Amino acid sequence: MGLKQLKNFYKNKRIFITGHTGFKGMWLFLILSFFGAKVKGYSLSLSKNDNFIFFRIFKKKFLKESFFNDIVDYKTLSKKINTFRPHIIFHLAAQSLVIESQKKPLETLETNVLGTNNLIKSSIIQKSVKSVVIATSDKCYLNTNKKKAFNENSTLGGVEVYSSSKAMCEQLINSYLLKSKKKLHFGLSSVRAGNVIGGGDFSKYRIIPDIIKNSKTKVISLRNPKHIRPWQHVLDVCYGYLLIPIFHYKNKVRYSGPYNVGPFKKKYINVLNLTKKFSNVIGKKYKIKVRKIKFIESRLLLLNSQKIKKFLKWFPLYDFEKSIYLTALWYKYYLEKKDIKKFTHSQIENYFNVR
Repeated sequence: MGLKQLKNFYKNKRIFITGHTGFKGMWLFLILSFFGAKVKGYSLSLSKNDNFIFFRIFKKKFLKESFFNDIVDYKTLSKKINTFRPHIIFHLAAQSLVIESQKKPLETLETNVLGTNNLIKSSIIQKSVKSVVIATSDKCYLNTNKKKAFNENSTLGGVEVYSSSKAMCEQLINSYLLKSKKKLHFGLSSVRAGNVIGGGDFSKYRIIPDIIKNSKTKVISLRNPKHIRPWQHVLDVCYGYLLIPIFHYKNKVRYSGPYNVGPFKKKYINVLNLTKKFSNVIGKKYKIKVRKIKFIESRLLLLNSQKIKKFLKWFPLYDFEKSIYLTALWYKYYLEKKDIKKFTHSQIENYFNVR
């Protein structure tokens, strides 16, 4: 679907994004603003030591379009949704870090499961809502580390708190769809995306942000250098999110349900290879160390994305090489203190002009 069609659909629509200060949330916020949508964001309050660096770059422009509170607070979340009366909701607010979830299991379950339930309940009350898209994770599947790609019918489960919470979110969404799919006044879908890379991610325990944080010492410690993930560019993932509401508007029953979003090519890239390729592009040579860690992480994760390809005609524009190049270029500009706002906008425009 091309830029003209996307702009025609999203122009002047009221869009509510939870987790808009995060990595993917900010890209989605910027893209929708580029399309001419009326966007409001809802996230945790900013704090001195948070990792919302990407949002802070654009803070002046988007602060007045932001609500700050916890999605666990149902009363406030529901009130903001009712006040704004959105047409479309993208739910990205979550505890999204595997290691952090194992340090704070109760908080993770409350945010990811209770927060998602609060969002759906609030959407049911507000009759203006026509589409709800919930970002879960490829880690929602029961992973036995076999070389087989998960599809949407694969068994849900979890080997640690984060993946368990995402499996619970999926089961929660399924319960709403099974109970009241035809009665819901909006389309309801989850998106199970693979490991997303792109400029603007400054989260803890993630390989590319770790490389950037250690750009002066030029020493990087890898937890699991041989672990394989379905790496993909953030713009390809956001494009998947953006297609779903368009189809919800066409037929909310037919197009509701889960969608995997992952790379098509079966080229397996591990953490070590990603680190080396990224370092080459930004022009820095790192000393790589391997450190043992007590936290649980799956060794192998592969996705089958044929459903979204067949149903919504989605396909990734960027392969791994292009994705890593564009990601590294963003951080290179950031480290060199160039106009990162302008460069971010140019990446968005270039992507959708080609589509």
